[in-house]
Amino acid sequence: MVKRDSDTSSRTQKIQEMPNSTGEEILHEADPTIENESLMSEQPKTDRTEKLLVTHSEPVIVECDEIQIEAGNGRKGEIAPYGCIKLQVIFTPIVPGEVHMSFDIVFSDPNSKSIPIHVCGVASDMPVWVTRPNIDFKICMYDRLYQDSISVRSRSNISLQLTFEVCKELRNHMEILPKTGFIQAQSTFNAQLKFLPRQSLADDAEGYFDKDTGVLEVPMIIHVADQTRAIPFAVHAVVTTSDLEFNKAVLDFGHCSLFHSVQFSIQITNHSLLPQDFGFVQLPQCIDIQPNDGFGTLLPLETFDLNVIFSPEIAKEYKFDLICKCLTNREFKLSCIGVGVHPPLELSHSLVQFRATAIYDASTVIIYVINSHTSLNELSHPASLVGKGEIAPVGPTAFEFAVPEHLDITVAPSVGTVMPGEKCLVRVTFRPKISDQAIKEEAVRMILLAEEGKILQEKTEKDESNTLKAESESLPYSVTKKSTRQTSPVTPVQASKEKTVKTSGTPKSNSSQIPFESPKMEDIQKDSDEYAAAQASLIRSFKDSVSTCIISCFVGTIANPNKPGSIQYSSSNTLYMEVRCPAVKPPLIVISNQGRNSLNFGDVATGHTLKKRIRVQNISHETVELSSSLFNPCGPFMLMNALRPLLPGATHTLLISFTPMENKKYYETLEVQTKNAALNLNLSGKGICPVVICSVEDGVLDFGCILAKENTSCFFKLQNTSPVTTDVSMKLDSLSVRLLMEQQEIPVFLTPGKERNSPVGTQNYHGLSVFSVSPAEVTIEPGKTHDISVIFQPDHESLYYSDRLQVELGDKVAHVITLKGAARNCAMYITGGDPLDVPVESLVELPTREDAEKGEATDVIPVLLTLKTTQKEDTLVPLQRELVVGCLKSTQPTIKKNVEFSFDNVQSLQHKGFTVDPSRGTVEPGQKKSISVIWMPPNGHDQRYPVSASALLTLKGDITEIYKVNLIAIIADA
Repeated sequence: MVKRDSDTSSRTQKIQEMPNSTGEEILHEADPTIENESLMSEQPKTDRTEKLLVTHSEPVIVECDEIQIEAGNGRKGEIAPYGCIKLQVIFTPIVPGEVHMSFDIVFSDPNSKSIPIHVCGVASDMPVWVTRPNIDFKICMYDRLYQDSISVRSRSNISLQLTFEVCKELRNHMEILPKTGFIQAQSTFNAQLKFLPRQSLADDAEGYFDKDTGVLEVPMIIHVADQTRAIPFAVHAVVTTSDLEFNKAVLDFGHCSLFHSVQFSIQITNHSLLPQDFGFVQLPQCIDIQPNDGFGTLLPLETFDLNVIFSPEIAKEYKFDLICKCLTNREFKLSCIGVGVHPPLELSHSLVQFRATAIYDASTVIIYVINSHTSLNELSHPASLVGKGEIAPVGPTAFEFAVPEHLDITVAPSVGTVMPGEKCLVRVTFRPKISDQAIKEEAVRMILLAEEGKILQEKTEKDESNTLKAESESLPYSVTKKSTRQTSPVTPVQASKEKTVKTSGTPKSNSSQIPFESPKMEDIQKDSDEYAAAQASLIRSFKDSVSTCIISCFVGTIANPNKPGSIQYSSSNTLYMEVRCPAVKPPLIVISNQGRNSLNFGDVATGHTLKKRIRVQNISHETVELSSSLFNPCGPFMLMNALRPLLPGATHTLLISFTPMENKKYYETLEVQTKNAALNLNLSGKGICPVVICSVEDGVLDFGCILAKENTSCFFKLQNTSPVTTDVSMKLDSLSVRLLMEQQEIPVFLTPGKERNSPVGTQNYHGLSVFSVSPAEVTIEPGKTHDISVIFQPDHESLYYSDRLQVELGDKVAHVITLKGAARNCAMYITGGDPLDVPVESLVELPTREDAEKGEATDVIPVLLTLKTTQKEDTLVPLQRELVVGCLKSTQPTIKKNVEFSFDNVQSLQHKGFTVDPSRGTVEPGQKKSISVIWMPPNGHDQRYPVSASALLTLKGDITEIYKVNLIAIIADA
């Protein structure tokens, strides 16, 4: 609390103190409270303030009455420990004389003593004074005029002469008008103060001006006639520059095509302490300045970026100045130079902006490279030249796009030649993808996270096993405690067994395991599952981005079209294409096969079908409608199921089949399309023609002759020499539908001029096939062999049993095997003669075996044997034919075991040159014997006529058969 006393006033203020329940004092006062500020005193008619510093650790409260000397606005407050505050005392004299005032600073702490302060002031009576003793021009700029008025007041009853004095250091910068004047009694006099700071201010007024801070403090004096004391006042100002500075003195745009623009980034700096408005005026047509067309406001000491865009209109050399003006009417120039170029080629679009393309999708934009340089006449056609150089020759012009390697952009064709007046189509494709570096880093991170999870799981299992072990150790005590209430208590031995069972599953200590080594990014392979999983993870968390790049297109003239390598490129004619590429997260991803969008069917045998599934998921927040591109209708791939709409988070499985028909590799892309993106599924597979080797030589499997109603079997091998598993099927022509259709037609032997070409001969009665194959279908692994059994089981006698067996691999026939066989009712047979009848079933009823057994006469069976010989240089080459007599081996006891044969009238054959050897003999069961017939023409034979003879051949076995063997010999020219 502050207590004060005054000599000029008897007014006092009483201060009451009331302690509260906590021992603190509550101060009550009538004056308003004030903040902690400085204490100051005033001169007469002015406020003069003196500062008083008070330090204490407790709150301070000041109170006083409003008289000539009083406390300022801060009368109470708090002081921090070891802190300080400033209290303000104001002296406002009313009448001349000396004034005294006492203050007491009282603290709320009862242990702290009050601090007495005594303040005194003397008020003098002056007839003339200045109403504003401090004139502040604030912030001023060099070379600009600033004005203010000096107001002088007088309380005198007479007029007084005033003289204004400016220090000599500032007479070139400051002036007061009028310099001399008279102030009337009890009136006011106004003088004009002009301030024009010049650049020499720092040198002229070194004692009053700080060139580092720009602060100017000038004391001024007003002399009053008949007054000894002059009237002082001060002029304050902060002087700053108005300069604007560019970071570059000259802008060299270099060579710029008429179809493009060159942009230069410059910086303009305001060195002034005041904001300045600026603007570029009188700009050439080829210049554009952004932002705001080159206009703006610079804050104090601010640096602002500007873009100067140079777009030449004609091919020439440019040299000009950019003029920047500010509101102080100052001009700042920036020199610019450049060369306009008209290249022989131009691009239809200098800016290519792709649509928002999903990761691993593709967007394509078509542009054209145009050759508009068709004439050297500058008056009729725009000339292709560099600045003021020579005009480029008219002819084929080459171009080459240089695409940086790190960009996901391809240009096709990137190199080409355009004839005058023509244009070339160019496709620019954007395929955004995630870099290999980012995928490998994500793969390493995922491997480390998986290892941390594994270690945490092992630790959890170990803790659980320790808990079970602790419980098992306390188990005997618990069992003993409960044994009184159980009829069959658990013994400690049983408890020990339970303990052993429970603790046997405890995992081994990590010390016995191999320590984990952190993988390196170089060890992550692109075809590994870790790489695919990391790629799928990054696709799910991908954030939309937009990238911009510039692609250069070099243009060259072809000096000699017939000479390779005669292209002359010029950097001045280079074209530029700006490409903007927004990449977004795809709405559809593959979740099967570790997220891979490629499906490899591997090696598949031609004609076979392999089906695989691929699963996709909608990871967007909207329902997507699915559609797909069309497969090659003649290709091996096929989509087997329909597509349906997918809700957010839903999945769908695509069933794709692969049926190769040729021995080659197949590649095809299936686009699963949504509204804004497409998922490309890369399908591949290889068709392998299966190679199966058959052990049957010459493609004929002859079962020979057997007894009717008996059977015989034959085996052959099929070996798969191809690298794929092969499905093999055996098909008999006698079981095909084609045979049924042929049987509905007229027999071949009844149709003149038509030869029989059906491989199917005589079959069993009731249309049953005489041959059977087992197994009919078989699957052979690569390099394996499988046995195929063919059974011949005739049910009646015939010499023309035949069929054709086709070994098919899918839809292709790999091998064709002709099956032949004969059946007899008796155990003997003869073969080797010329065919005399048709190889079909005869409709004539033949005698049965029972008739032959009764001894009834049988017909003589004709056999024709034709021998043809050739004559070479008067020498005849003998010819030999053979007849084979066989005896069938049978399990029937009624059939005779041996067969006897004999020729009759052999001598008559010898007279005509025929020799039969042997003429008689015996054939054991299951054996056969050959009879050789050789013919040599006898002496005196006429070669123009054939020789014929016949003999009877008798076969005796279970029955007797007589064959008439007709021999015919013919001599032909060599």
